[in-house]
Amino acid sequence: MSARPGSPGGAGPGPEDEWTEIVSGLEDVRRAGDRHLTGPRDWSPEEAVFGGPPAWAEDAEDDDEPYSPDPGPVTQGLGAGAVLSWTVLIGVPLLLLVLGLMPGSLPWWAVVAGLVAVVTAIGHLLTSLPEDRDDHDDGARV
Repeated sequence: MSARPGSPGGAGPGPEDEWTEIVSGLEDVRRAGDRHLTGPRDWSPEEAVFGGPPAWAEDAEDDDEPYSPDPGPVTQGLGAGAVLSWTVLIGVPLLLLVLGLMPGSLPWWAVVAGLVAVVTAIGHLLTSLPEDRDDHDDGARV
């Protein structure tokens, strides 16, 4: 068996030797860069670029207070008619379903009243939709 170069007993430098040489070169670069970063400066970058510190830098001492954003405008939410329509639209079919599963027959006037209430709720929700629509509007409103 012959020994490979770079292995113990082999001839010539191996990958480990090359890697050690590269890393030692990087340490020299790091030490040279640190030399330029230490020590005080006679000027600040703000003075060099803008002629002085920015106006907001004077308020930097007040950074101990927590940030509280502006609450913004109050949203109106749903109107009373919309809430009532959604409640009827969801509640009446569920009520009719529960009453229909109970023993005994459901009176015909309860079924008719429930259907009229659901149709009225759907009609109210459809008529309360916005009527103005832009041709280039994608439907999202903020």
